[in-house]
Amino acid sequence: MQISVFLENVLEGIEYEGIELKEALARLKEVGLQKVYASCDSMKQETGAGVIQTLRELDLGVEGLYGIFDFSHHPMDDSCRSMINLAKQLQAKHVLVVPGFILGEELAKEEELKQNMYTGLRNAVTYGKEVGVLVSIEDFDGLAAPYCSVSGMADFLKNVPGLHVSFDTGNFVIHHDNELAAFHQFRDKICTMHLKDRGHLKNADEHYPVVCADGEKLYAVPAGDGFIQLREILAELKESGYDGGLIVELYGYYAKDMLEALLRSVKWVSQAWK
Repeated sequence: MQISVFLENVLEGIEYEGIELKEALARLKEVGLQKVYASCDSMKQETGAGVIQTLRELDLGVEGLYGIFDFSHHPMDDSCRSMINLAKQLQAKHVLVVPGFILGEELAKEEELKQNMYTGLRNAVTYGKEVGVLVSIEDFDGLAAPYCSVSGMADFLKNVPGLHVSFDTGNFVIHHDNELAAFHQFRDKICTMHLKDRGHLKNADEHYPVVCADGEKLYAVPAGDGFIQLREILAELKESGYDGGLIVELYGYYAKDMLEALLRSVKWVSQAWK
């Protein structure tokens, strides 16, 4: 087991606090951080080389890469190959492909657009196998993602042989599916874990909620502070001998408190695992 954080969360925090990436990552390493999880764009842009150098200096690895694509409209788009190649180069074992969305006005063509996504994902999985990188999807926290529910995720796994799951503990709340039951259902397909906790907040200025199918608003909170069954999931993972990644995720959290929340979350995950 190795603990990671989303690089984009760290970048948001250091921009607000005005400190260097190396300082922030060094603080996180002191409390148990071993890797980062990053968007393919962050690692390819001009800052990417600097990030990679910083990771090497701190002896930190890359857990995986993720990217958003539009297979729903462009099923033969092979641009995700560059992300898969970069993951291989960085010694990351898996990538997360967000394959597209179906907006309200497109629901009449839902089945056609889903078939397009299946095609794009099948091509990505095939290429990933060729180079030794697992390709996954996650339960993305948006109603326009047809894979944001347990039933939707199951459809994608059924239609794309070899597809894996980057399991996000805090995203099945979109349809109020039970995350522990979902974990049991998809356990054999999981390649990594996004540890996201959710809570109900008052005075949530500058804090971005996820809006559920029934209109309820829920918020990202530090690991262990919310109602998601993180401790139960971690206990089952440890008992099963899980040796994959545990990735702290705080998308939507206050920028001004982001680094402190990441520190608290990494500490909590490390202690909960023990």
